[in-house]
Amino acid sequence: MMKELYSGYSKKTEIELKELWENSLITFDTNVILNLYRYSDSTRIAILELIEKFEKQIFLTFQVGLEYNRNRYEIISEQENSHNVFLKKLKIIEDDLNSKDSPPFLSDNLHKSLSKVFNNVGKEVKEHIESFQKMSDNDQVFNKIDKLFNGKITEKFDEERIKQIYLEGKLRFDKKIPPGYEDQKKPEEKRYGDLIFWLQILEKSKIEKKSIILISDERKEDWFWKLKNGKTIGPRQELIEEMKTFSGKNFHIYSSERFLNFGQMYLQENINDKAIQEIESIKRSDLDAQASELQKLSERTIRESKRSQRVFDKTIDKYLEQLSPREADLFGLNTEIGPKDSMSLKEIAEMFDISPSMVNKIKKRAVEKIRKISNDDKLED
Repeated sequence: MMKELYSGYSKKTEIELKELWENSLITFDTNVILNLYRYSDSTRIAILELIEKFEKQIFLTFQVGLEYNRNRYEIISEQENSHNVFLKKLKIIEDDLNSKDSPPFLSDNLHKSLSKVFNNVGKEVKEHIESFQKMSDNDQVFNKIDKLFNGKITEKFDEERIKQIYLEGKLRFDKKIPPGYEDQKKPEEKRYGDLIFWLQILEKSKIEKKSIILISDERKEDWFWKLKNGKTIGPRQELIEEMKTFSGKNFHIYSSERFLNFGQMYLQENINDKAIQEIESIKRSDLDAQASELQKLSERTIRESKRSQRVFDKTIDKYLEQLSPREADLFGLNTEIGPKDSMSLKEIAEMFDISPSMVNKIKKRAVEKIRKISNDDKLED
């Protein structure tokens, strides 16, 4: 049959996928393990709990374990730094809203609501920073991974085998044989990491006589069969066919969010949509994007407030034109119109050398005129 002759080009049926979940070994790319540090506690726990439920099927390659241990402190440091940068950006936005140049027509309720949002976000970000700082001494993610994969890591390739892989890798990369050729420009010690990872997967499949499900957040085309419109069909055909040739078994790839989705479906559990959405969101954006959204919100609020201020200024100018010069001056000084703070009746009286009662009388007359003009405008509307 054509499907058997060209197995790499055939999408798997629901029956085939179900059989894979029942009988395959499940392994994880380094990016999936390292991404655990980027998720919220609830999403991280959801992924780790799902991995644990497949404890009889899971394993890690030696290469992934090595890359994880090499990079986990860097990722922890990056997360701490990115949270600090986000906190600084948050402070800048908050300071802008609280400055003297902030929108004068931002209502007290809206200002309080925004301040509460900034305080809550800042508090949570600071808690995350503290948790990352503590990880240098007590990394609970590492402890969990260590426990889950205890005795489930493949053998290390010896130096002779690594040298052979480097030679083999050069030939494969020249012919664009996946995986790993997109890392061709990396230093030699990192260039063949994906290939070593893949060959360790192949050997595990052959030794155990099992098909393999790989959980990976990789996006490069040397792992995935992608159409010109960007749609991903599945693993590269060459990978499926190489697995068939090497071990006689099948191969499939799921991303972290699809692992949560299909894994929980297979176990007949409720789908954790919130965790799936978070993983997808992190892939689309980062903390900088979130700060950018807050900045846009702040700028939009300021623009709208400035618009309101311009309308208000025009209206006030219209009203003041109907008053006598003294009425306009006294009304403006006592009601915070313009850049200066309002003055008391006593201060205004001293400025104009008249009694406070006279100031109050003039102001009342001005207010009555403005009220009448305002009512007339409403009737016209």
